[in-house]
Amino acid sequence: MLREIVLLAIGLVLLWSPRSLLRLGKPTKTRKKTKVTGGTVKDRMPSDHSLWIEEEFRRGRNWIDFGRGLAGGLAVVATVPGLLTAGVSVPGASINQIVFLTEAVIFFSAVVLQMLRVEGRLVLFPPVFFVLGLAFAVVGWKVALIGFVAIWTLNLVLPNPAMFLAVYAGGIAIVAVFLGSGIKPAAVMAGLAITPPLVAILTRRRLVPFRKKNKIASR
Repeated sequence: MLREIVLLAIGLVLLWSPRSLLRLGKPTKTRKKTKVTGGTVKDRMPSDHSLWIEEEFRRGRNWIDFGRGLAGGLAVVATVPGLLTAGVSVPGASINQIVFLTEAVIFFSAVVLQMLRVEGRLVLFPPVFFVLGLAFAVVGWKVALIGFVAIWTLNLVLPNPAMFLAVYAGGIAIVAVFLGSGIKPAAVMAGLAITPPLVAILTRRRLVPFRKKNKIASR
């Protein structure tokens, strides 16, 4: 029991720690350029809010987010069922329902926490890699891997992070149901991915990717 509690605590720290607490190194003052299709080197246009795979995959913090989502999610799904079975009894509710709702609350709160950034003002950050990592715990590694490859392929025609996450939400739900992950996990994963765009719409804010060049890319 103690082992499961410690593992769950580690998982919660990984999931609930804001991204801003995990900054590594000092920001560079040099202005980097990014290669685009055709071999030339161009700066990102101010009106371009899309996710460039070359930029995103080179950014170490993104992979830290991915690892936190994956490891933290696995820790939760590995420990919550056993801990709740041993210590919780709710009349009129099955243990499976309690486990499902508990994990869902943990995951949704984690996604919301990863969205929030304070850079002089409150902004909404799209936790793309964090959500992609969570998928491995929620719908299984096969579905998550297919979803990862598919969404980055489709990203070539997606205009911004909100659309990226919205398309991923629909796609991962379809693939999860088709490959037998279950309707509930598919619905939770779709909900986790669509939450950032929905919050952005409801608060009338844009999901703002972190850019080293100007720290916050503003429209």
